Amino acid sequence: MKHLKFLILALIISLSTEIFANKTDVAIQQIRYSFVKPDGDHFWRFLNHDDSHWRLAKDASEIGIAVAKEKPLEVYVRIEANHTPATLNNFYFQMKNSGIVEIYVNGANACDSNKESLKMKDYQIRPRRIDVLGKNLYAIYFKNTSPEAHIFDIQVKNSEWICTDTAKIKPDPILNVLSRDAEVCRGGDGAYYLTGTTGDDMFLKPNPKYWLISPGIQVFRSTDLKNWKTLGFVWTFENDGTWNKDFGTFGGRGPARGIFAPEIKYDKGKYWINYSVNHSNKTHAHGIGLLWADKPEGPYHEVSPEKPVTDGFDSNLFFDDDGSVYLLKHGGEIARIKNDMTATAEPFRLLSAANYPQVGYEGVHLFKHKGIYYLTSAEWNVHSDGKVSYDSMVASSTNIYGPYGNRYCALRYGGHNGYFEATNGDIFATIWCYPDQDEHWQRVSIVKMKLAENGMFQPDK
Repeated sequence: MKHLKFLILALIISLSTEIFANKTDVAIQQIRYSFVKPDGDHFWRFLNHDDSHWRLAKDASEIGIAVAKEKPLEVYVRIEANHTPATLNNFYFQMKNSGIVEIYVNGANACDSNKESLKMKDYQIRPRRIDVLGKNLYAIYFKNTSPEAHIFDIQVKNSEWICTDTAKIKPDPILNVLSRDAEVCRGGDGAYYLTGTTGDDMFLKPNPKYWLISPGIQVFRSTDLKNWKTLGFVWTFENDGTWNKDFGTFGGRGPARGIFAPEIKYDKGKYWINYSVNHSNKTHAHGIGLLWADKPEGPYHEVSPEKPVTDGFDSNLFFDDDGSVYLLKHGGEIARIKNDMTATAEPFRLLSAANYPQVGYEGVHLFKHKGIYYLTSAEWNVHSDGKVSYDSMVASSTNIYGPYGNRYCALRYGGHNGYFEATNGDIFATIWCYPDQDEHWQRVSIVKMKLAENGMFQPDK
C-alpha cells in the first residue's frame, strides 16, 4: 500500500501542468569544441566569439569519445543555449574528468574544480544564477593532469522547471522589527511561537558590519497569527553562551558573533530551539546548537554545552510521528539524532530531488502533511519577468529519506522560510525576502498555502 501511495504521488507530479510553454529540449542551440588554444585568451568564453572553425558536436557525449581517442592535453567547449524560465533554473552539468575543470557563463566564472573526478560529478550555477533568459554561452575548459587516465565526459542535465506561485500575494508584515528566516510552531498552550534571524540595523542592513554581531535569540507569541508580542531575547551569548561564547570571524571579517536562522519547536511538553552561529574560530566552524526549555520564554538549556551538535549552518529539527527525531542542515542534509539529543546517530546524507541534485542550496525545512514528507529549501531562480528572486522550493516523498519527487517553486520570495499547520488544519508559510528595495524586505509575513489538484503546494488566493 505504501509503494502504491508513492507511485500515485509520482504520477500526479509527473502529470502536473507547467505554466511555461517552452520545453527543455529547445534550450541547446549549438555545441562546439576545440583541442587547440583559442586566440585572444579569454574571448572564447563569450557568446559573440567566432567559433565557426571549431568542431561541431551533435551532443556533448561526442566530446568525451573524441578526448578518449585523441588524448589532447586541453579541451575548450562552447555550449550555446536559448533559455526560458522552464529551461534555465534546472540547467546544470555532470562531468567525469581526469584533470582541471573551469566553467564560465557569458564570460564570468561560475564554478571550477582542480581535482580529477572519475565518477560523474554535479556542476551547478549557484548560488545566484548568472545565466539569463534568452541566449547564453557556457564555456568549459579542461586540462588533463592524470598520467594514467584521459577522461573528459560531459552531460548536459536539464528538466522542466515548475513554478506554482501565480497568486502574487504580498501580505502585510506581522512583526514590527526586521527579521528573516522565520519559523513558526504551535505551543502546548495552543498559541503560536515564532523566531528567526533578528538584530539591529547594523546586523541586518548592508553596511561594513553587516551580519557580524547580534545579541541572541528572540521569540514572539500570538494567539491569532495576526497580533504578535515579543517575549524578548530568550537566549543571549552574554548570559547563556557556552561553546559559542568566544568571538570569531564571518567571511573573513570580524569580530563576529551572531545567530543565524533559529527555529522553535514544541514536542512532548518541551520547547526546543535549534540555531546556527555565524562565526568560526579555533573550536568550531560555524556550528549548530540545540536548546530546550519547559516554557517558551525559557530558561533554555544547552543540550551539548561543550561543543556544537554538528558543524555547519541553517539547521532544521524534525519530530516524526514514530518518535524519531532528525536534524537537517544546509540545503537538505539529514541525519537521525540520538535519543539524548546531544549528537547525530548516523552520518548526514543529502536528500536530492528527482529533477535536480538538491531541492535548494540552503535554508532547509521539513514538514509532514497527511502522511507525506515535504522537503523545502531556498534557491535563487530567474522568473518570466527576467528578475532573480530567493524562493521556497518544495519536493515530496512518502519516505523521510526519499526518493523525493521533482522540485518546484511553491512560493516566490519565500526562500529560507518555514511551513506550519494551524489549529484548523490549514497550512501556512512564512515569507520575508522581497526585493531589497521593497518596503516588505526583511519584514516577516504569513501566506496561506493550499495543495492543488496536481499535488503541489501553492499560495491560496
